[in-house]
Amino acid sequence: MRKLKIETQPRDDHQVRLVVEFEQEQLEKFRHQAARKISQGTRISGFRPGKAPYEVVRRLVGDKAITDQALELLVDDQYPQVIKEAGVHPYTSGTLDEIVKLDPPTLAFLVPLEPKVELGDYRAVRLPYELPQITDEDVDKSIDQMRQGFGTLDTVERPAIPGDMLSIRFHGELTHPIEDEKVDVFEDGPNQVWLRTDEDKAVNNWPFPGFDKEFLGASAGEDKSFVHVFSEDEKTAENLRGREVEFHAHVEQVKAMILPDLDDEFLKKVGNYTDLDGLRADVRKHLEQDAEEDYNDDYYTRLTDQIRETATLEYPPQAVDNETENVLNSIKNDLARQNLDLESYLKIRQMDQATFIEKEIKPAAVKRLERSLIVEAVGKAEDLKLDVDEVTNRVSRTISVMQNSGELKRYRGRMSQDEFTNLLAMDAAAQTMSHQVLERLKSIATGAAEASATETPAELESTVEVESPAPAPETESAPVVEASPAEAEAAPAAPAGVDVAAPAGDEAPSKPEGQD
Repeated sequence: MRKLKIETQPRDDHQVRLVVEFEQEQLEKFRHQAARKISQGTRISGFRPGKAPYEVVRRLVGDKAITDQALELLVDDQYPQVIKEAGVHPYTSGTLDEIVKLDPPTLAFLVPLEPKVELGDYRAVRLPYELPQITDEDVDKSIDQMRQGFGTLDTVERPAIPGDMLSIRFHGELTHPIEDEKVDVFEDGPNQVWLRTDEDKAVNNWPFPGFDKEFLGASAGEDKSFVHVFSEDEKTAENLRGREVEFHAHVEQVKAMILPDLDDEFLKKVGNYTDLDGLRADVRKHLEQDAEEDYNDDYYTRLTDQIRETATLEYPPQAVDNETENVLNSIKNDLARQNLDLESYLKIRQMDQATFIEKEIKPAAVKRLERSLIVEAVGKAEDLKLDVDEVTNRVSRTISVMQNSGELKRYRGRMSQDEFTNLLAMDAAAQTMSHQVLERLKSIATGAAEASATETPAELESTVEVESPAPAPETESAPVVEASPAEAEAAPAAPAGVDVAAPAGDEAPSKPEGQD
């Protein structure tokens, strides 16, 4: 078979349009195959299914139906060859963009390309790593919060002070409504307000930050009115950004929190501790773990964002779409754990889903995508090898947690053993490689890592081409490095010794979308 005639038309959105001319004989061959396929699903008098002659089927269903089916068969058969001869590396399946003409058959495919990352001199980035220290005061505050969890509320006849819980009814209305605009933006209803102390990290963020402070000194039976102007970066009620709302509230009850004593009974309730020192040591350990996790999240975000400033990234819109879906699903899962669905959440925030996705989910998805691409690129540029032992440990820890929570049985009921094993192994491999890359970046950014004497500036400005799961042949032009993409973090190849099914390197690309 002769080589295909392919015209490559690059686009600005990291996609390529391939205009491909096929031989007329190929289309005719698939027309006859299409007629047989149509006759298998169509009752034709006098013929068994699939046995009606071509001309009979043609008179019955028409040329267009046969041609449409023939084009689908042609694309299924020839698309992998198109990708191979065009020499492109797809990010995902392409789409049939246009049927240019039928004589000779000429089709245009739109193919998203694998992301590319030019890191720049990422080894020049410096960022101190200064982990916050946990103090005795932090431990005391945490234990007080545990005591609040076992505390009791008693009604009191006095003005409210920090630490009290108030039962109120309130409503809010716009002070300057636009014509025909609904005035009541917060319907009258009951609410519980906890007057948090200044030491509490959390704040009462609904309906606005500092709402609870308006009730300091209030007594049962008292009415309160106050005005609040919502900020331009308001998160809890975006539709009220920059708007002034007048609130009217009635205090029904003031209740004081009675904390339990730090005695043996309390120590048994919170963990069967034998003494207060044991509790304090355990609390300190957990606070240090939480502080390190929070600090690392912030540190690595700032670090990758600094690398992003000097890097050049190219990726197709489909990569953003995929990451947007991942972020949205993650939020849905988080809401489900709070017994809340997305629709109810958006109703509380007075926002429609399209606006939510465009203003919040998509920007977050772009940042997450770019950070993951940078992490992947650094992992390849640094030639890091996956720590297989750590992958095995992560899988074991995950299985243990899932067994204790009851999730293991639920997941195994939804997929086969092999699918479940593959899922755990790939996730553990991705997390492990991401952790290794971030640790290397920290070592570089803090000056702990010394650059190799053989490295040159040209070697540091690495270009990384991120591949789809079915790898294309490696390029010969150094320093281009190829890696497998991941949804959120770097996803290296499956470690040796772990049963993970991976597509073969010469697997044919899947057919383009748009052919039903």
